[in-house]
Amino acid sequence: MARKIPVLGRVLGAPALYASVYGEIGSSLYYALGITAVYALGLTPIVFLIAGALFTLAAAAYAEGGATIDEPGGGAAFARRAFNDMVGFIAGWATILDYLIGIALAALFIPHYVAGAFGREGSVSAHQATALAVAIVVAVTVVRLFRRRDVYTVGVAVSLLDLVVQAGMAVFGLALLFDWHALTADVDLGVKPTWSALAFAIPIAMIGFTGLEKVASLAGIAKNPAKDIPDSVRTSVFTVVLIYAAIATAATSAYPIKPDPGAPAHYSSELTTTWLDAPMLGLSHAIGTHLPDPLAIAVRLAVGLTATLILVLAITTSFSGCARLCDAMGERSQLPPILGRRGRRAVLPPVALVATGVLATGFLVVGAVFGSSEEVLTLASLYSFGILISLMLANASIAWLRWTEPDMPRAFTMRGNVAVSGRQIPVPAVLGAIGAFAVWVLCLGTHEGARIVGLCWILAGLLIYAAVRIAAGLPLMSRVVVGEAPADELIGIPHRAIVVPLEKLDAMAEEVAATACRLAAESDARVVGVSAIVVPVREPLDALRPERDEEAARVQAMARSLAGDYGVEYTGVVRRTRMAGRTVVDVATDEDAGLIVIGAPAKRRLAHSREEAFFGKTVDFVLRKAPCRVLVTHFPAGVAAEDEVRDLATQA
Repeated sequence: MARKIPVLGRVLGAPALYASVYGEIGSSLYYALGITAVYALGLTPIVFLIAGALFTLAAAAYAEGGATIDEPGGGAAFARRAFNDMVGFIAGWATILDYLIGIALAALFIPHYVAGAFGREGSVSAHQATALAVAIVVAVTVVRLFRRRDVYTVGVAVSLLDLVVQAGMAVFGLALLFDWHALTADVDLGVKPTWSALAFAIPIAMIGFTGLEKVASLAGIAKNPAKDIPDSVRTSVFTVVLIYAAIATAATSAYPIKPDPGAPAHYSSELTTTWLDAPMLGLSHAIGTHLPDPLAIAVRLAVGLTATLILVLAITTSFSGCARLCDAMGERSQLPPILGRRGRRAVLPPVALVATGVLATGFLVVGAVFGSSEEVLTLASLYSFGILISLMLANASIAWLRWTEPDMPRAFTMRGNVAVSGRQIPVPAVLGAIGAFAVWVLCLGTHEGARIVGLCWILAGLLIYAAVRIAAGLPLMSRVVVGEAPADELIGIPHRAIVVPLEKLDAMAEEVAATACRLAAESDARVVGVSAIVVPVREPLDALRPERDEEAARVQAMARSLAGDYGVEYTGVVRRTRMAGRTVVDVATDEDAGLIVIGAPAKRRLAHSREEAFFGKTVDFVLRKAPCRVLVTHFPAGVAAEDEVRDLATQA
């Protein structure tokens, strides 16, 4: 069993979780509406409701799984627990595909919404949009690498803004545009749309329902998974299905269907042609025809800019979700371990972030081979392929766990259960698994891109999985367990301080500061960095020591920046002293510290005891006198030597 110290704090409550899942779901409406309407035509609201029904069934499974299985990975974690690592890998690999396609689609639509917000709709060509989308993905990759602060606080504000804008569009759209006669006149089942077009539209509509994987994958950093996960899923599902149905009804009312032999479904409307690349702006345009010009312009700007913000947020959080999933799968020998390797200052694995950006860019470049509508539809069909696998396995996992582990502690269980051999089997999960499988088969039969590229993606993933397992000497079907260190064993310091001594700016200082910040994020504590400027007895305490003052300022600046990256409170303490160990102990006492994190480089030294020889005089004193627990990170002699050589080279 592998063992690790937790690195992501339990910082997300129900509002932040809701913002995360609604931001992802709400963002997809900005492109899903037009893509679905291309084939569903006047039945777009009904098709969204069908997809929403599958989404609702899956939501119950994700709520139960997220509250019960307290580890990152979402559907992949459920499948691992219910079946084995290979099935969990397939679920996780399909989810990674969804993250990548979601990033690509969001980036592809941003240029159109920016242009449309300022009245220049249609001014961005397909190739220009692809080039700009690639630039956006590259920019977000760089930002995520070097700007490590979590985005969930900002996400709450942006998602609430998006909710207000979309709810307003739904209300005003229905009030000003709803026409029952126009809706019924545009539907002739079997003709407009044809049965084949309707079969094509149902899997495509699944692209409008995302975010469940994201909220479930955040179970490991939710403040109270048992309550927050179900609450977030329930509220987001209700909100999104209601708003989708209202907006789709208003949009199809506003733009009547007309014959178009060149269209995929042989019929089209302005929503599926003129406004295909920015369908929500098309709805705002229709609403604006009933409003004074200044107000119509304001509505257009609000929709365009909100779309841009929420799509950027969706890209950013998808990077986080994908990297976190790669991290979890890497720890369990399902993907190469390098994907889960963090640097000293990394909240998320840098290699996983780079890989996410590269693969998302690759999908954009490959999609550019097709025309504008074909590119978007190909990406959408690939997304449907992945999400249907995820939903199917998530539902099946929860149902199977009810059978194989009936006594598992469950903080939340879905409604609609039937007793079978003394076990409570969830009917929604069974129906959800069957429904997702049926639509997945429909997707394979109607979407060539999903049938070819999707299956190739799964095959390539299985080859990677097999190579990693063989290299690690593990059977393909075994389940690798990663044990979290018990909170009361390693941390147990909620709302208290973690003191970290910081001598000089080197590798050891960054390492111990990063460790302190990670533990502080986990336990909702604050970090106190102590730089002791030791003055010999023969000199007065206020003697000038500019080199040490400058060194203390540099290491304090590093620690303060690092704490900001992890989102924890930081206090810097710089004191002149005769004895560094005494200063550290005094500060820990004054701050009511729950833990001291200290580094101990291995050096050759004369010592009074074996402990002092191993740890050093300062660490030995802190261990003996500290008013709280002490976590010592011991560094090999080579680390200190490398830093000393580097310092000498810099001075030279």
